[in-house]
Amino acid sequence: MPTHAELRQGVELSLLLLLLLLGSLACLVPPWGAAAVRVHPRDVSNLAWLASEWNGFNGSDTWSLSYADCRAMEGIRCDRDGRVIAIELGLKNFQAPIPAMISRFTRLRYLTLLFCQLTGPLPNTLCDLPSLVSLNLGGNSISGTLPDGFSRLVSLEYLILGVNRISGPIDLLSSLVHLTHLNLRQNFFNGSLPSELGNFTTLTVLNFDGNLFSGSIPPSMGEMSLLQQMVLSFNQLSGTIPDSLGHLRGLTHLALAGNQLTGSIPDSFSALDSLTDLCMVHGGAWSMVYLVPTPSILMDNLLSGSIPTALASLPKLRAIMASSNQLSGSIPAALGDLLLLDYLSLSYNPMSGSIPTAIGKLTNLMLLDLSGNQFYGTVPSSLSDLSKLQYLFLTNNQFWGTIEPITRTMRNLRMLFLSWNQFSGRLPSPASSTLEQYQVDTNFFTHGEVKFKNCSAVTWTTDANCLAASASVCGRASTQRTAAVCAAFCGVEIGATGPVCGGHGYCSVNAFIGEGECVCDPNYMLDSSNTNACVAGATGASLESGSAYVSLWGSASVLSNGSILLTTGTPNQQGAAFASPTLRLFHFPDKRSRCGTELGFLAAFSFAMTPGNHGSGGEGLAFVVAAASPGKGASVGLGGVGRRSVGVEFDSVLSVKHSDPNDNHVGVNVGGSPVSLASATAPLILNDAQTKHTWIRYDPTSGGTLRVFLSSDPVQPLTPTLTASVSLCSILKPTASDSLFLFGFVALSGSQPQAHTILSWNVTTDATTLAI
Repeated sequence: MPTHAELRQGVELSLLLLLLLLGSLACLVPPWGAAAVRVHPRDVSNLAWLASEWNGFNGSDTWSLSYADCRAMEGIRCDRDGRVIAIELGLKNFQAPIPAMISRFTRLRYLTLLFCQLTGPLPNTLCDLPSLVSLNLGGNSISGTLPDGFSRLVSLEYLILGVNRISGPIDLLSSLVHLTHLNLRQNFFNGSLPSELGNFTTLTVLNFDGNLFSGSIPPSMGEMSLLQQMVLSFNQLSGTIPDSLGHLRGLTHLALAGNQLTGSIPDSFSALDSLTDLCMVHGGAWSMVYLVPTPSILMDNLLSGSIPTALASLPKLRAIMASSNQLSGSIPAALGDLLLLDYLSLSYNPMSGSIPTAIGKLTNLMLLDLSGNQFYGTVPSSLSDLSKLQYLFLTNNQFWGTIEPITRTMRNLRMLFLSWNQFSGRLPSPASSTLEQYQVDTNFFTHGEVKFKNCSAVTWTTDANCLAASASVCGRASTQRTAAVCAAFCGVEIGATGPVCGGHGYCSVNAFIGEGECVCDPNYMLDSSNTNACVAGATGASLESGSAYVSLWGSASVLSNGSILLTTGTPNQQGAAFASPTLRLFHFPDKRSRCGTELGFLAAFSFAMTPGNHGSGGEGLAFVVAAASPGKGASVGLGGVGRRSVGVEFDSVLSVKHSDPNDNHVGVNVGGSPVSLASATAPLILNDAQTKHTWIRYDPTSGGTLRVFLSSDPVQPLTPTLTASVSLCSILKPTASDSLFLFGFVALSGSQPQAHTILSWNVTTDATTLAI
């Protein structure tokens, strides 16, 4: 079986040959009728001379004097006067440079020498062809720099120098404003991109892939009003993507992969309604980008922010490839409206949340790659409608539950990667005759027997599950977890066929201690006699330190005793930690209701903050309830968790511009704002390195009330430190499909060497606990 690199290389080469040959064919239509044209004597001698320069040219005999008709000469076209206007050859073995005498063809308009093994630099005499309209020298070994006189070729409309060894800057191209096609891919061109490229208002195709260009993308490139394809991938470009690129309304393909671009995807891209492919896949990551025909690529960059919901307004979009950037947030449910979408890859980003049910509407989808994120939850049953799906990659996330019924309907699957999750139940058994890869190791599958239609053609692994000896793939068993490890995962037994947590919850795994605990669905609670089963009777669920997986950002880390160190005592640090999975704060028995049944919560935790220099405080820490966790590279303070958030800050610095009452206060902040909705002086010194015990209670009745209790003792005081009127419904804006929220902590040390530690924590929405 060929490797992915070989497949990609083969497809790229095939596409290159096809594109370049098609470009050449556009130049082969002669401007005359079918009558014979006798070659001009001067060009007869020129052709003989040229044939002698290219030893081994097996078509040179057709250039002899015995063939007076220009039409009979291989690769030669003439005008009505018999003067050569086109030399178009491909796949030759010249192993020689373009001879200087090429300038003798004074009426030459089309020069195509495609994959002819040409060597050496471009001759200066090439610039003495003022009528040259098309120059196609792709796929050779031409070296050196562009000749000094290249700027004189002002009639050029079609320039292809791709796949050579040409180097140097491209400033000499600035005067070639009549170009419609410009392809310099796979060379060694360097320097910055000239701002004069914006003057190329007739350009439809620009391909600079695989060079050494540096600097930023000139905003003037947004003025190339006819541009359909812009390929700047795999260079050394930096800076942000100019908003002006959103003006290219005719753009169908955009490739910015393999650079060092930063910032977010411009909102102006929502105007690119001709765009068919939007890809941001990391070139170094294992990806399927080579399967996307003529892709638009933004991969292998440092792009941050969330996936813009506005992309759903691009009806022609066929591919979103967003792997291995620094994109954060969740998958917009609106992407389910892109009914033409074939490829969706968001792998290797710090994204979170669950898979929207709406993704099941993408019935044309052939690739879904969500690997290497922080996605969680069950895989929605709507994915069973993706009957055309060929590649499903969910590796290295926090998905749980069963997936076998969903994959059973995927009859065209070629690759199924589910490793390193918390899937349980029956092994997936896709009914596909084209399956090549089946990777489901490191989960908690317990039973099932899989027989592929062609076992010898499939590479597979089911290691590190909880399968019984009778469970096999193609009649062969594999190495499994021990019974003790499986039992630690919510009591799973080797070979068990029953559902995890009694079928009314999921198992939340703490990766640090290798154990799991059942988190029950709304209206269910842990069975008092069996903590691995959920039974009817509760209105909420709980998360606590040591029982939930914790996702970390910035400087945050988990200590050996289970405490969370948000910042280490170094100035200008940011740290955040969020429990995963989420807790349900709203229950929607009637999906038409605005907020459904709103649940209260209790967060109880203890923390310690060290003082800064001379007793001064840092920025403090905050407890946060949010719809999204911070993204890698983004601010992880209150402003980094988005508008759908509520925070309780414990602040040890006075900020006049934020209307702080003093440098030792508690405040309630909503929508990521640094300005508190309500605040009060803390009854204790917050940053004295001593343990503080905190209780935050939310009561959803009467419009919503948040009460904060603070004490040095582990017993909740009778009187709250702060009471604030807060409506989680208005701030978090839940829906029936979006009622799960994150709980966690953020901290900033600011200019002071302040350390922030969460010593223990517990969050619950259980009604019995809330009543205490």
